[in-house]
Amino acid sequence: MNKIFSIIVVAAVLLSVNACKQTNNKQTENRENTEVSINYLTVDEVFANGETLFDKTVHVEGLIEHVCKHSHKRFRIIGENENLFIKVELGNNLSTVDPSIVGQKAKVTGKLKPVIMDAEEVKEWEKKMRENHKGEEDTEHFKEEIAFIQDIYRQISSGKISYYTNYSIEAERYELE
Repeated sequence: MNKIFSIIVVAAVLLSVNACKQTNNKQTENRENTEVSINYLTVDEVFANGETLFDKTVHVEGLIEHVCKHSHKRFRIIGENENLFIKVELGNNLSTVDPSIVGQKAKVTGKLKPVIMDAEEVKEWEKKMRENHKGEEDTEHFKEEIAFIQDIYRQISSGKISYYTNYSIEAERYELE
């Protein structure tokens, strides 16, 4: 009788282990299928629909246009319109990136944060830019950045625009192509 009971217990354990493996395999397949079907927005689409996406998790793809040489924890992606960019902030759980990734396509998932600035905040942005890039004043990147910021300031000051809006993503994950 003990042998029959032992055989039944062993069979039940084997069946339950097999059922768990099948459930885990199905969950893994479902996760993989979900990841494959993610629809990534372009940078241009984010700007077109940005106000409806504030503080939501978004999936965005774009071309890496710049990597922060100071922290290696930020990069910018652009879309079709090269004047529209999204700053990607890599959290503590993500490793730093190498500047050699410039020119690669990135797919980023994270929370979209609006960056809305009035004239005074744009002036502060310029000041911070100058402080963060001391010694780089003769580089093309520095000159382009300062000219861009000053143009935004002129547009706000002249009344052409009320404020400047841009976006950043607090990245949860990203992949390069």
